[in-house]
Amino acid sequence: MIVESALVPRTATEPCADRLIVGEHVAGVADGATKKPWDTGPDGAELAEAVAGHLAGLAAGCTAREAVDSATALVRGWAGGAGLGSAVTFCVLFRPRREIWRVGEARILLDGVPAPPRPSGERVVAEARALVVRRYLAEGVPAAELLAEDPGRAAVQELLRALVGLRNRPHGGGAVDGRDVPDLFVEVIPVPAAVQEVVLATDGYPEPAATLAEAERLLAERLARDPLMIEDPPETKGLRPGADSFDDRAYLRLSSA
Repeated sequence: MIVESALVPRTATEPCADRLIVGEHVAGVADGATKKPWDTGPDGAELAEAVAGHLAGLAAGCTAREAVDSATALVRGWAGGAGLGSAVTFCVLFRPRREIWRVGEARILLDGVPAPPRPSGERVVAEARALVVRRYLAEGVPAAELLAEDPGRAAVQELLRALVGLRNRPHGGGAVDGRDVPDLFVEVIPVPAAVQEVVLATDGYPEPAATLAEAERLLAERLARDPLMIEDPPETKGLRPGADSFDDRAYLRLSSA
C-alpha cells in the first residue's frame, strides 16, 4: 500500500509538528499548527502525535464524521478544554470505504490530478505578509535581513489571531482543536476504482508532486529562488536562518489498487 513516505522537520533543533498516520485501515498525514504566542495548552506537535495515533486505530466501520468527532473529543479532554491550545489538521485514505477524508489544507493527488482544498483565510494572510515584505525589498532592505526579522510576519499577527478565532466557524477553516468541526470543513473525497496511486502531503510542500523525489526537487528549487516565500503561492512564513525549510513536511505515496 505505501510506495514511499517522508517526515522532515524544518529544522533539526525543533520537534517536527507533522506526522504520518499508518494503521490497519487508514494511511495519511497530520499537520500540527505552529503554536502562537497567545495559545495555551499543548502545541501542534503534541496534538498531531495524539490525533495521528488515534486515527491510526480507526475501526473498519468508521465514518468520516465519527473519525473527526472522536479526534475532537480526544483533544478536548486531553488538552483540558476546547480551543485552548494549538490545532491539528489531517488527511487520510480510509481503505474500507475507498475515501479520502480531509480537514484542513493537505495536498492530494489522484493519479497526478490535484484535489485542491477549500479556500481559507490563510491565503489572505500569506498575501498580506508578502505585500509587506515586497515593500521592504523595494526600499532596498536585503533579503537576508528580512529573513532574520520577517517584518511581514510581525505585520500579520492580528490576522493570524483572527484565523485562530475563526477555526471551525464561518469564514474560517477547519481544524481539530477541541471545538466541534462543522460538516462544511469535513471533506469526503471518493477515490474512483480506476485510480492507481494517491499522494497525501502536508502544506510544507507548496506544490504537490507524484513522487517524493519530485516534491523535494520542487521545494528545493522554490527555497533557492524564493527563501522569503512570497511567490505564488505565498506562505505565512519564510525560511528562517539555520532552518532547512520554511515548514515541517510529511509525504505519503500510496498504491490504491
